[in-house]
Amino acid sequence: MGLFLLAARWFIAGIFLRSGLAKATELSAFRSAVANYRLLPPALVTAVAISLPFAEITAGALLAAGVLPVIVAAALAVLLVVFAAAIAINLARGRVFDCGCAGSAVAPSTIGWQHVAVDLLLAAVAAAIAVAPPASAELWPGPSGPIRVAVPGIDVLPVLLAVLICLVVMAVLRRAIAVRGLAAAISTQLDARPDPRKPGRN
Repeated sequence: MGLFLLAARWFIAGIFLRSGLAKATELSAFRSAVANYRLLPPALVTAVAISLPFAEITAGALLAAGVLPVIVAAALAVLLVVFAAAIAINLARGRVFDCGCAGSAVAPSTIGWQHVAVDLLLAAVAAAIAVAPPASAELWPGPSGPIRVAVPGIDVLPVLLAVLICLVVMAVLRRAIAVRGLAAAISTQLDARPDPRKPGRN
């Protein structure tokens, strides 16, 4: 159990690091995504769009390093629930648009109930880490959770490498899906163009 929670801690950290970095490199596109949700006053859209990516990067780095993992994991669990609620509200209103989850310009992803389910699942995992933080690979443990889970005395490097490999594979698959969609769109446009070699109708 302790090893699973340790791997989950690194996995959640990796997701937020990747998501935050993607948003930070596309702040203009992410600002448009935040505005599309129509849940914030216009005056707050820019502030949230600028601060959220760097908050995600900071939280991901702290969680990966084991700095105040209980507090950071709890904060990320709340944030994930907020994400899920924002998407659910818009879906209930019949609105569909790019979620802006991790880089709209690179791989757009239209909001759907699957996003709500994934966010809630990740929120549950983050909450489990906050309640029972694994007592291993912690730079600054800080306050302990209600339950303290020990990690078997094994080398954690293979676990960390396995988590990193999973994140890389997920990133590659996401890019592959985006490229496949772009290729299909280009192919459709090419097929729709008239063939100059064929004589037109008189």
